[in-house]
Amino acid sequence: MRFSHFIIGLASIFLGMSATAHAELNDVVNGMTNIAFSDAPHPVAYTGYKGYVEANYTQGIGHLSSNFVTAATSQGAMITDNIYIGGGIGIDMMWTTIDAGWGEYFKETDKKWDWKNSVKTAIMIPVFSDFRFVTRHSSTQSSLFLNLRVGCTFLCNDRFVRIGDGLLTSKEFFYLQPSIGVRVPINRTKPRQAFDLGVHYRLMTSRYATNWQREAAINGLGINISYEW
Repeated sequence: MRFSHFIIGLASIFLGMSATAHAELNDVVNGMTNIAFSDAPHPVAYTGYKGYVEANYTQGIGHLSSNFVTAATSQGAMITDNIYIGGGIGIDMMWTTIDAGWGEYFKETDKKWDWKNSVKTAIMIPVFSDFRFVTRHSSTQSSLFLNLRVGCTFLCNDRFVRIGDGLLTSKEFFYLQPSIGVRVPINRTKPRQAFDLGVHYRLMTSRYATNWQREAAINGLGINISYEW
């Protein structure tokens, strides 16, 4: 009987210690979990008004090469947690590259173009529709975005622009600029605030005056940085 009582006592002590250890282990695990995940990234639902301000540089590529420095803003709304639709306006400083011996065609064969007063630098005003897809909005974690701008850009002077071996003769140009990049949040308590870093392709089309071509496509690749709120 004494031995049985002893075994029962040991079992009771063991079970009591096991229960206590189990409770302590739960407390430790819960505490570690809280610490580990207290600042964990979490998606933030956000729709409504949204604004962007952006600076970018575009390097011309191809035979008709033109470089751009741009400042722009876009205003619109997040219609879902992932999709932004808006409109924007910007200002471009443009400078072009011309071929060696530029102007011989105009001197010899085509007198109607005012080539003597043409320029290599110009100011342009792009006006565009803006569409953006963001993989997610988070106050703590970066995400990817895809952006598409489609519109028209306007030349802000009355002179033709020299480029390649001819002249851009349009005052209004078709404008297309898709981009891809990373959205980096900067404020945990205000998830709408972020910096966006990306790369883009730009296409502009224009009437063109030269001895062999009447339409021009101006292509470029560039980088862009924007602030959103």
